[in-house]
Parts: sequence; structure tokens; C-alpha cells
Amino acid sequence: MGSKNSKADPDTRAKHYHTLYFDPEADSSTGRDFFITAADLRKGVESLGKSDNILEVRYYTNPLYGVQVTQLVLHHAFIVFLTERAWWSIERNELGVTIQRSKKIEFVRDKFRRQDRTTDLFGSGIHWEKRCFGITNVTLKELLTHICREDYLNEDYDLLENNCKHFAENIYQFVKVRCT
Repeated sequence: MGSKNSKADPDTRAKHYHTLYFDPEADSSTGRDFFITAADLRKGVESLGKSDNILEVRYYTNPLYGVQVTQLVLHHAFIVFLTERAWWSIERNELGVTIQRSKKIEFVRDKFRRQDRTTDLFGSGIHWEKRCFGITNVTLKELLTHICREDYLNEDYDLLENNCKHFAENIYQFVKVRCT
């Protein structure tokens, strides 16, 4: 499911639908961000050398809309994980897959594409649902390879059958299954 911050005009949405939005400097207001195709992601993953281990993975939710009283049913789900050098978030909505990186967790947990995440009528926003920490035996390269192998970038987004909750759970389980 999307969030208020995922609204885009139809031309922008269509142009970047089957791409990965990557923000390697989410903590910078002037840093560059990129749109990467599935083919370019595969090439980039192949060229990665030794990759950082994922040390912790967290599953978060936040309200879809600011007018919500509760987010028990309607919410956006996303993953935040820690590697040896940075915090990352990965999520999917109607715009596609987004990956953000920062030295500080608040820039990937509290923001989506450099804008504050949605809060509900009472100001409640991000909820930490579950986590797995310790040595996961999963590297960033393996996670990106998994994303390529499962072809997540080219999957159609469906509000009921294939949404942010499904994506977040798939990513969480991929890392958690190898958590020690």
C-alpha cells in the first residue's frame, strides 16, 4: 500500500514504474538519487565485490493517510536494516521499489524519499512491529541478488494481492531465516 508521500502525477508514475529508486545519501538534502532498471540492478549486483553483512532487520508500519484514527488494517509496511556501515530502508508502493541509505536511522525510518512519513490524526506514525538482530549471514549483495532473482522490480503492484505488506514480509523473511 502506498503513503501520502508516494503521490505522483501519472506521467512520473508511468515513467518510473518498473524501476528502483535509490537514494545513497538520504541524510543529505542535496545528495543525488537515482532510478535504476532491473537490468541495471543485475549488472550492478554482479560487479559488487565483498558486501557488508546485514546485522539487524526491522519491520515497520505507518498510516496510509493522515486522516486515519488507527492503522490496524490500513498501513504502509517497510523494512529497515543495519549493515556494518549504514542504515538502509527498502519498501514498495505504487511507484515501485525504493532503497534509501543513511548513516543515521532516522533518515530512512522516518522519511520516504526525503519527506516525512505519514502520521495519523493523533500524530502517531511509525510503528516498530518486529525485528531480528545478530549475525544474519546475509549480505547486502545477497539481498540485492534476491530482489533480482525474484524480479520484484517488474512485478505489478496490486492493492490487495501484491502490495507493500507482501513485499516487506518477503524481504523480512529472507533475512530472518538466516538470523542467528
